[in-house]
Amino acid sequence: MAVVGVAAVGALLLASCGQSGSDGTDDASGSGSSAVGNAKKNPIVALLLPENATARYEARDKPTFEKELAKSCPTCQLRYYNAAGDAGKQLSQAESALTEGASVLVIDPVDSNAAGAAVASARRQGAKVMSYDRVIYNAGVDYAVKFDNVQQGAVGMQSLLDKLKKDGKTSGNVVMMNGDPVDSGAKPEKEGAHGAIDSSGFTVAAEYDTKGWSAANAQNQMQQAITKLGASDIDGVYAGNDGMATGVIAALKSAGVKPMPPVTGLDTQLDAIQNMVAGDLYESTYLPVETEAQIGARAAAALATGKKPSGDLLNGTVDDGAQKVPAYLLESIAVTMENMKEILIDSGYLTVDQICTADYKKACVKAGLS
Repeated sequence: MAVVGVAAVGALLLASCGQSGSDGTDDASGSGSSAVGNAKKNPIVALLLPENATARYEARDKPTFEKELAKSCPTCQLRYYNAAGDAGKQLSQAESALTEGASVLVIDPVDSNAAGAAVASARRQGAKVMSYDRVIYNAGVDYAVKFDNVQQGAVGMQSLLDKLKKDGKTSGNVVMMNGDPVDSGAKPEKEGAHGAIDSSGFTVAAEYDTKGWSAANAQNQMQQAITKLGASDIDGVYAGNDGMATGVIAALKSAGVKPMPPVTGLDTQLDAIQNMVAGDLYESTYLPVETEAQIGARAAAALATGKKPSGDLLNGTVDDGAQKVPAYLLESIAVTMENMKEILIDSGYLTVDQICTADYKKACVKAGLS
């Protein structure tokens, strides 16, 4: 399954950048004919990302999107904004982009409800809007590119359950650390995880929604779970991302839990993979973020030049609560020590030198990485 996933990602990266179709509307922005003319010749695309606490946004999404947009639309101008987790700041950034004459807003919302105000402003100016990575609720955006969050949650939980069964367990207590409810991806991810565990024979003995997807909040919640259940009665922990998994591991270590129960995460961040090599993290779900950013940039280029994303930029729809939005949905892959080299190192996503720093040299040798 992993090999197929990587092959599919590779094929998608090599896909043609040609676009077809038109919605018959202008992407002009600003007031006055000169502003309209400039917007058509050199359309402005604004990329609005939600925060910088998660490494992927600055390190992976932004540079990949920027490179692909330059390739797909050489005349397009990129304006980049990061809201640092502040929904109000993101709305101000969207207004700034529109004031500059942006014809396309690509928004990864801090708050999926609040971001609807930015969509309304864009509509008044005749600009297009794309939901990136997270859905904007009840706003009727033009296009969405994101991961299939239900599948994403199911992948992480199923990996945990498979590990427990491999260890000879057919029942036991699992702690669930779900994401922040204001994030539109958190609810379907949670649903996917429950879909995997609810009929498995294992019990969700403690469950939390973690504000801000924060490692510190997850650590506090895990401490509560240990107090509630007892350290010896926790068989596994599902965490909605790698940062939360780090907090979970810290709480387990602080409580002197040995051996460490299997803990899962998501995002395959470098520090998470190092934790995996060290034996503290069992699984991290790999999101082909670069593919998401490339598709997003190609779709933005189409919208900026008066076209509808079509062909290999469409494979489904997303329900925003009011309507079905044309979309591209990507699948995720469970990464453990069994396939980590194949998925992450052989693909060039991470290098052995990046993983095997001084603190992890011995663990890397034991794992056969150096």
